[in-house]
Amino acid sequence: MFFLLTIILAIVLYVLDHKVAALLVFFFYLTSGFNLVPEEATKFMFISKGYDFALIMLFAVIGIDAVFIRNYLKPDKLIWLCAVFFVFLAVCVYYNMKSVGVQTAECFRTIRYHFFWLAYLIFRNMTKEKLEQLLKCLFVVTVFCSVLFLLQIVLDETILVATVKSTASLLGIRIPRYYNQPEMLTFFAFMAIYRNPFKGIFKMLTTVILVAALLGAFHRNVWAALLIAASIGYVLQLPRLKRVRVVAVASAAALFVVVFFGYRFAKSRTFIDIQKVAAGNITDTDIDLDDLTESTFAFRIAHLLERNKYLIDNPKARFFGGGLMNETSKLTYSMFDFDVGTVEEVSGNPAQLDTPDISYSVLLIRYGYVGTVLNMMLFVYLAVFFCKHRDNRYGLFSFLFFIFSLVTSFFSWTFILPITIVMPLITFCIIKKEESGCE
Repeated sequence: MFFLLTIILAIVLYVLDHKVAALLVFFFYLTSGFNLVPEEATKFMFISKGYDFALIMLFAVIGIDAVFIRNYLKPDKLIWLCAVFFVFLAVCVYYNMKSVGVQTAECFRTIRYHFFWLAYLIFRNMTKEKLEQLLKCLFVVTVFCSVLFLLQIVLDETILVATVKSTASLLGIRIPRYYNQPEMLTFFAFMAIYRNPFKGIFKMLTTVILVAALLGAFHRNVWAALLIAASIGYVLQLPRLKRVRVVAVASAAALFVVVFFGYRFAKSRTFIDIQKVAAGNITDTDIDLDDLTESTFAFRIAHLLERNKYLIDNPKARFFGGGLMNETSKLTYSMFDFDVGTVEEVSGNPAQLDTPDISYSVLLIRYGYVGTVLNMMLFVYLAVFFCKHRDNRYGLFSFLFFIFSLVTSFFSWTFILPITIVMPLITFCIIKKEESGCE
């Protein structure tokens, strides 16, 4: 009840034009209380996740604004893309209800995170000044949470919302490895480097904290993604002639690496396992399906290929996906029998639909080829926009954030997370307002 009252208070603040304060409450729920409040604490009636409170606020605010602001729903390119995707979701829900037998409530629980695209309507009607104030406030909050995250490593004690913990080896030293990084960390790490809201010592300090926290989980794919994104950022800021030279040298080096390591990869057990999975021989692979600590790139590709094979074997699923049912639904295990998946603690069986290991498996099995393409088109539209506006500091770091997200999407469910949807919408609106001269 307390959390519901805070949402009502936030809506009142929004109506009274205290929009930054109101949206801080929105982001509080979007990020599990800035990664300080466990999901169990926010469960209330039909609400199972913190971001359900954020959705309630989102719908309420949009409803109020639509009544009192003229041309509030005026379409633009992004609105049209969202409309097409939402029409598909409506058809997909209808198909699941009538043909698959999924309950209406289950369908909407599965697709609800997509509704955060509607946050664009709120940001579009805010001033540039308030959007920048919001970003700065969230930036400070993320720096604070990043300090707590780093303290966990030093103290070897969980401070943020508890999650999986392991150890990493660095120069022969065993270091605690925590996976509960602040949800907005990646976005603001790039902002700290390329468009830091502070100057002088605070600029340097906040950048070091955020980058250290980003690297502090010791994910190899995160380190690689950051290197790739930072390298692209460096090249994009070079003069045109120098940029051509650097790209030419980098392309030659990349070709050598691809040829050398590609040959070794083609002879490796990983590649052989992937070929077997692609041929449908899952049980013949050497992938350890019971031990997530060995969840390698081969595991992720196997996971993707097995779901993709289901779409190939089921024509209707190619268009509407396998189903929008809950992972624990009886319908799930009556329809699917995948061998590759995250092992569930309760049943001891591989998870059939959801996984934190790769974004595309979830998108394909849930929405098929059509839904996956329509969903990714929204991200591609934003990425292309930011690339075209890379001379703008907001555009540059937002584009690099998408490069980072693209790389890590093969190792996590980056494109399934609401925060990946919402954060770039703020900088998109800021750049739009700078273009039109609106303050």
